[in-house]
Amino acid sequence: MASMYRLDDLRSLQTKVQEKAHDLFKAKAGISPLQVTRIFRNSRANELAEKDNIPHFFKDQDVWNSAQVKALRNDSDDATQIFTIRQDRSWTTLNISLDVFEGFMRTFEITPNFWRCMFAFGRKSEENEFEFPGFNRRKTHAGNSSVAVKYEFSYMLRRVELNGRNGADGECPWSIRQTAVYHQLTCEKQCLNLGQVVNVNEMYDSRSTFLLVAPFESAKAQFTDGLEQKLSGETAGFSCWNTHRILVADSLRGWSDYMAFLQKKLKDQSNEIVLATVGNNKANLSPLTDFNINFAHRQELKIVEDQVLDLQVILPSMIDSIRGVREACVRFQAEYPMEDGKKLELEAIIEEFEDYEKQAAMLSDRAKVLKANAESTAQLEKSTKDAAAVKILTVITLVYLPTTIVANFFSTEFVKMSETNNMQVSRDVWLLAAISIPLTMLTVVLWWAWVHFTKVEPAVSPEHPGFVTLQRKHSIRSVVSSKKRQPTLDLESGLGSPRSPATLFSPSPASTWDSTRTATTVKFG
Repeated sequence: MASMYRLDDLRSLQTKVQEKAHDLFKAKAGISPLQVTRIFRNSRANELAEKDNIPHFFKDQDVWNSAQVKALRNDSDDATQIFTIRQDRSWTTLNISLDVFEGFMRTFEITPNFWRCMFAFGRKSEENEFEFPGFNRRKTHAGNSSVAVKYEFSYMLRRVELNGRNGADGECPWSIRQTAVYHQLTCEKQCLNLGQVVNVNEMYDSRSTFLLVAPFESAKAQFTDGLEQKLSGETAGFSCWNTHRILVADSLRGWSDYMAFLQKKLKDQSNEIVLATVGNNKANLSPLTDFNINFAHRQELKIVEDQVLDLQVILPSMIDSIRGVREACVRFQAEYPMEDGKKLELEAIIEEFEDYEKQAAMLSDRAKVLKANAESTAQLEKSTKDAAAVKILTVITLVYLPTTIVANFFSTEFVKMSETNNMQVSRDVWLLAAISIPLTMLTVVLWWAWVHFTKVEPAVSPEHPGFVTLQRKHSIRSVVSSKKRQPTLDLESGLGSPRSPATLFSPSPASTWDSTRTATTVKFG
């Protein structure tokens, strides 16, 4: 690996590389460790097209060893070389050996900081989002030249996509993938003779080398479409910043749908608690068992919470990467002159990066809302379980309360201690049982009757089919009040204004409690 930077702790880095190499690199028989797409310079491309009808680019050429890498490095006809390292699936080894990869880094003198991106790949049992680095940029002299400048950019991109699983057995149908991006841009100012007039594009010579680790298939397809449009003449050129643009745009797809999926999971969890009594026709002790929060529910909620927390690490990192690419593009535009057509194209790309940065920021804000929803759902579940515990304690208290009162009332009469420390029981002790047992039975019967005759059942309003209203049926209060029912007053229309029947089922922020009408209104859809 490159060792020209004294600030890099190369010894510790080499030790870490050796520790992780077994789980990170593994060449596969019959599969080339590298593939390269070569985009020729305009002059060379036109020459080849006229002579042998060769296209302006070669796509996905196999590279098998370090000798071929060196030959490509020394080929001056290529304006851009895009190397790719393939990975069969996430959390597996990369299809390249350690020797070939280190040879590639030595040949192109790649900054050792890129190893931080590489360590995010390989075999693993779980993802650690804190392993993913942010955007890194370096500017140095290219080789021994005093006029050539080398810029190096490295960053990680994440993308979420459907994995084809149906979600059975608790498996998530979404998977988060990663791609490492390295870009080496070499710019060399041309030495001009005094009085020589040249085109503005000939004042400097640039060459780009990309290394994409596990690139997204959809991004590769878009890149191919862009090259074919250049070949057909639909576009004037294909700058290196278009490669960044394609990668960033593709990485932002799917996050909105994934977050909507998480929101639905949280809503389903909360609805199991909020709508627990809807359609419950069980025993009359149902208020103690009208919801079922088991270990599977808590486990599912914990998984969703972890996924939401991962978003709060992933999305800020993506914002940092997009901002870093945009700032690098702005600096390049300021430092190097170019013709009006290319300048306008670069300005359009910069504005597009600004839009991507805003999209990522919006997704990050939504992740914060998701976190708040997850916390409220967990708190709702905890509060519901606490309410159940309070109900059970209330029943126990009802059972023991009459006996406690009677025992306290007669405590000084029923049991006495004699002078010889012998306990004497009064002959009237039967009064304790005779009074407390009927009182206990009466208390339990009253509580049972209240629960039985105030069951909550759902009702659908014909005026608003999308609303389900929870109503109290057969309550003692409703039976008594039905004989003396008066027109319900609408507080918003005035104290003397009765509400019309059409507004009885409509949600109102100032609605009053009616034992025969709305208790809770829930909208579906």
